[in-house]
Amino acid sequence: MLHRFPNHCHGRLRARVGITLVEIIVVIAIMTISMAMYAQTISSASRLDPVANETMLAAEGARLTLERMRAEDFDKVFALYNADPTDDPGGPGTAPGNTFTIDGLLPSTTGGVVGRIDFPIVNGAPRETFVDEMLGLPRDLNCDGFVDGNSRALDYAILPFRVHVEWASKTGRQGKRSLDTYAMFSPL
Repeated sequence: MLHRFPNHCHGRLRARVGITLVEIIVVIAIMTISMAMYAQTISSASRLDPVANETMLAAEGARLTLERMRAEDFDKVFALYNADPTDDPGGPGTAPGNTFTIDGLLPSTTGGVVGRIDFPIVNGAPRETFVDEMLGLPRDLNCDGFVDGNSRALDYAILPFRVHVEWASKTGRQGKRSLDTYAMFSPL
């Protein structure tokens, strides 16, 4: 049995078949906006690649410094890695000191250094009364049960410190970025 539509219905059916020009314009607009958003995302991601690479270099440099420090005799770590060259175990100026470089990173200041090791120093020596929440200080550094203001350069049993890395960057605030690593060594 063959169904026939009246002539007035046949025109309406034909009008609904196919894509209208308005629908094509809407689809093109949606596709254009989508492609613009995709291009912006790719552009933003490519700008982050140098940031990720710099941060990886900084973290690796801090890790290597920590490993070098850990490989030393615990009783000599402070003398080897502090800023005072006169107390170096092998003689004045023979220790690595408290600064270091990292291949691939440039100092943020002219004549500066990329890496620095910061101990809780007051008047040239580590002190238990130094206040730094991130280092867990003040605290008993020689494990005698008291927190006092005496020098702990020769009798520390716990040695907290910060490895600070700061480098010149095109993406950071004021042209520089930084990374801090906190550590605590103990022979226990």
